[in-house]
Amino acid sequence: MIPYQFVIKVQNMRRCIGFGILVGLLGLAVPLAQAQQQDLSSVVARVVEDVCDRKVVLLGELPSHGEAHTFQAKAQIVEGLVAQCGFDVLLFEAGIYDFLGFEAAIAEQQATFWQLNRAVGRFWWTQGLADWRRGLFEQASAGTMFLGGLDDQPSVTSDYARSVLSDLVADALPPSQAASCSAAVDRNLFWRYDDEHAFDEAAQILLERCAQQAANAAGENDASADTVRTPPQMMLANLASYYHRQRANAPDRDTVMYRNLRWYRARRSDTSKVIIWTATVHAARQEGARPDRPLGSYLAAEWGDKLAAIGFTTYAGASSMAGMPSQPFPEAPTGSLEARAVTNGGAFVYLDALSLRELGVVPSRLFGRFDSFDWSTYFDGVVVIREETPPVFEAWQSPGP
Repeated sequence: MIPYQFVIKVQNMRRCIGFGILVGLLGLAVPLAQAQQQDLSSVVARVVEDVCDRKVVLLGELPSHGEAHTFQAKAQIVEGLVAQCGFDVLLFEAGIYDFLGFEAAIAEQQATFWQLNRAVGRFWWTQGLADWRRGLFEQASAGTMFLGGLDDQPSVTSDYARSVLSDLVADALPPSQAASCSAAVDRNLFWRYDDEHAFDEAAQILLERCAQQAANAAGENDASADTVRTPPQMMLANLASYYHRQRANAPDRDTVMYRNLRWYRARRSDTSKVIIWTATVHAARQEGARPDRPLGSYLAAEWGDKLAAIGFTTYAGASSMAGMPSQPFPEAPTGSLEARAVTNGGAFVYLDALSLRELGVVPSRLFGRFDSFDWSTYFDGVVVIREETPPVFEAWQSPGP
């Protein structure tokens, strides 16, 4: 990035040199200079404008899942996409189970804000997002917004999963297996292991077998295709993939999230426009040097230019995942995407597709550590935050009866 003072000097040279020479002197600085934004609202407006006409938008974040400014920016982008562009589905990188429970409660007009908070989970249960989550609850309750989860992993806040999954497993199995399998799933979800009942290989094999047999039995009366499963069948399919991955490291989470996304879309109108709140590593449009194919790559193959993947990163600051002690980010090195983006002093910077292409191959911590890629092949845009700060988390224990 060429410093601002140098740009001024070059501008003063226009009486002595031609415009073509001027552009040559500026080189790569032109699109980056145009990308500079000094405040959050202008960055949000740029992103919304860029992706407004897409059908699916992925909004990433660093794999540390604990950056307050990123959360704030993403929430405002979601609001803009909903209000200005007609997006009506928001899917989180969170467990599918409690979102299905929340959906059922909405249908029965019994949904609570507490249920939504538990479904969203600890990563985004922050004070800074409280009003935004309340707005999502009101929109979902009114039927103007659909909310869902893409992950097969139950979390510490998955109350609905713990209340229904062991019974779903038992109901799908013959009596000879139902009791032992239900007890095994219940013990795992509540983590009730001790000297007598250890979480060893035998326990993991039992969980995998119970969940897979239950999923197979529950789906034997239909085509068992992902798109036609009922919510209970889908919960069992996700429990089976979760327990299988714990032992075999397969299927990877991105494949599972893509399966779940296809299922959600099959239940929605073709006119629905989808926002996916996830990590930047999952949002990437291509696999590249990653060990697993990211969710964004599956969607890019399906949706092409109707998909937008927006990455988020930071130059410096600190992070806190789910209320854990904050961890500092090492300052981005000179020449990195982050360092070049914030050269002109912007607190929030949006690098659009042109800016990313002009940068070429540069190091960035977009995937968690500094790797050098042509980031324009992974993302349609990147938001760079000069200095991140840890969120303030809300109490997550049950409020009681």
